[in-house]
Amino acid sequence: MIQPLKEPKDYAEQIKHLRKEHQLLIVDDARAEIILRRVNYYRLSAYGIGLYKPENKEHFIDGISIEHLYSLYQFDCCLRNLILPVIEALEIELRAAISQHLAITYGPEAHKDPSIFQMKYTKAGKNIHALTMEKFDNAVIKGANMPCVKHHNQKYGGHFPIWAAVELFTFGMLSSLYSIMQPSDQDVIATLYRTKRGYLQGWLLALIEVRNICAHYGRIYNMPMAQQPYLYREYQPYSSNKVFPVLLTMKRMNSDKDLWARFHQGLIDLIRKHPEAKLEFMGFPPNWIRLLEVDRR
Repeated sequence: MIQPLKEPKDYAEQIKHLRKEHQLLIVDDARAEIILRRVNYYRLSAYGIGLYKPENKEHFIDGISIEHLYSLYQFDCCLRNLILPVIEALEIELRAAISQHLAITYGPEAHKDPSIFQMKYTKAGKNIHALTMEKFDNAVIKGANMPCVKHHNQKYGGHFPIWAAVELFTFGMLSSLYSIMQPSDQDVIATLYRTKRGYLQGWLLALIEVRNICAHYGRIYNMPMAQQPYLYREYQPYSSNKVFPVLLTMKRMNSDKDLWARFHQGLIDLIRKHPEAKLEFMGFPPNWIRLLEVDRR
């Protein structure tokens, strides 16, 4: 049965509701209002998942305060800011690897030639190559004022070599292109990451999900992930639908040891600063520091 939407509440009413109906500890109403002005009530409430009493799912555990939820929100913001630059580096490196291999193997406009790709289709029955090229053409139109787009439109009649074209691809488009490359071509790219093509495809989907969450200010903390990366046998005990397996994947794919060392130390510092963050809510095992430390070999 469809229910009517709830009536909106002003800040004073929100504070009263949190205190009375959810037993959230609020000592200073003025401070609580500042928090609610900074962070939407609905967004903030998500950080309370897992903090309710087992016997009453509407009441917070004794001692959980609005400051506690706000601190978890701040932790999550910092976590996103740590993760995003690492994924950005991986995405840019993947662009370089795919464009270089396809260009050298098949020519400058390899991306436009459907004959060098596998014929695969989406669940809706659309050809993946055609759909990816349609998205690329739309990106060219939307980016008409970008210097690189102007240059190729004016000098080359709208033809883009793959090393320029991939710069207009989203991470999702890049993953789609990889998914339809011939197995032998996929293997070349997968070898760069010391893995097999099936693993790499799953890793990319997991990275895209986390990247999109980070880029759109979504929640990483205590968030179930739809895409779970394949883990090798030594890491399978740490498999879960939370973010930690993705971090293991990022470590394995990363080739910049200094970048990873900065991420690793930043993560240690962040978690030490926020002891209220429950590591198990993110799939972290007790030995997470060792598992994620940089391999200098």
